[in-house]
Amino acid sequence: MKEEKSRSKRKLVYYLALAFGVLLLAAATILTVYFVTDRSSTLAEEPPVEDPSEPSGPSDPSDSTEPSGPSDPSVPDQPGEPSSGETEKFVAPVNAPSCTVTYNEIYHNKTVGWIYRHKAVDFLAEAGAEVVSMADGVVESVSYSEETGNLVVVDHGGALKSYYRFVEPDAALHAGMTISKGQKIGTVAEAYGSERADGTHLHFEIKLNEDPEDPAKYLESLLQDK
Repeated sequence: MKEEKSRSKRKLVYYLALAFGVLLLAAATILTVYFVTDRSSTLAEEPPVEDPSEPSGPSDPSDSTEPSGPSDPSVPDQPGEPSSGETEKFVAPVNAPSCTVTYNEIYHNKTVGWIYRHKAVDFLAEAGAEVVSMADGVVESVSYSEETGNLVVVDHGGALKSYYRFVEPDAALHAGMTISKGQKIGTVAEAYGSERADGTHLHFEIKLNEDPEDPAKYLESLLQDK
């Protein structure tokens, strides 16, 4: 009888222990599922961390620091006007020590007695001194006048023209002829005509769009000491 009771107790303890183990296993399974699910949800809510070594996306062309295209240094800021460094394109029309009359100066013409504002530069030069084109261009005209003086006009493009008066043009010079900067176009003539009493000189003008321009804008470094 005692052995039967003892056997029954052992069975009860065994079943209790088994049941407790099952409960522990179930609890562990539930906790594991809970934590795994919660971790997955947390990871899904967190934004992805970007790798700084990789670009975040396509670049905006408007933010590019690259120039849109090569600049053309041969194009002046405005037609006919010298841009930065463009004064190197021009040379003095004659090798003269000074100017007898400067641009916009009140001028008294000793020959005809007129007084007017001088829209040109008169270079003091001896007869026979070489006269050259101030820049590359095309000869627009070569005219002769014993009264107003022989005149050579050179078109430099961009509505810019230069005028050389009281000269003896070279025999080969003619309208439509292409010439280079510094190329000889004639020589200074003896004083005659409407300025015969003013001494031998080269009357030099520059016009832009047919309006007079101060030669110093184009020959500043060459005229500052004259």
